[in-house]
Amino acid sequence: MSVRRRSYLPADARRAQLLDAAKRVLARRGYPRSNIADICKEAGVARGTIYQYFRNKRDVLIALLDDLAARVAKVLAERPSVKIPRGTPVSAPIIVQFCRARLREMLAALFADEETLRLLLRDARGLDGVVDRAIERIDGMILRAMEADIRTAQAGRVMRKAPPKLAARYLLGGVEKMILDTIAADEPLDIAAIVDTAVSLQLFGILHEEVSR
Repeated sequence: MSVRRRSYLPADARRAQLLDAAKRVLARRGYPRSNIADICKEAGVARGTIYQYFRNKRDVLIALLDDLAARVAKVLAERPSVKIPRGTPVSAPIIVQFCRARLREMLAALFADEETLRLLLRDARGLDGVVDRAIERIDGMILRAMEADIRTAQAGRVMRKAPPKLAARYLLGGVEKMILDTIAADEPLDIAAIVDTAVSLQLFGILHEEVSR
């Protein structure tokens, strides 16, 4: 009978391995039906190993959410700030292209691991508030970034005057509703359609082009 030796991994690499295994387990079984034993079996480690990093399944969930928040924070920190030199004319096509790219990179960060995110939002939402608090934290980061963009756009006379904080909430609310309802209905998530719809309606409104002002 051969015994498989457990390979040594540095702490960070081991933690990442365990979280990757947890993602695969969640993808197959969902959060409510998964347990620590499932994750250990998937990762090929003993229970004692996983308990060096996580106290229970809830801790694993929190770690997954923290990693998601960190990924979003990294995208926000690394993306270039909006700069509109005073007196420089900016055409509508350039603004549309910029807004699409800005929203697309944010959604790419959120949905880099779409299958696991879907399961977390669908199965674990309301679990003593841990998922809801994570969503609020991510919302807060995105809202602050959007508010900064709005202030810059208003100062450059690209966007009409409106309270920046309220405007950011309004703009994010529509995007978030499209995403959450799509996930709740277990429908395919069309990022390109969400980006195009959001940018088109946010920049040009809902009136048909032929409606006169």
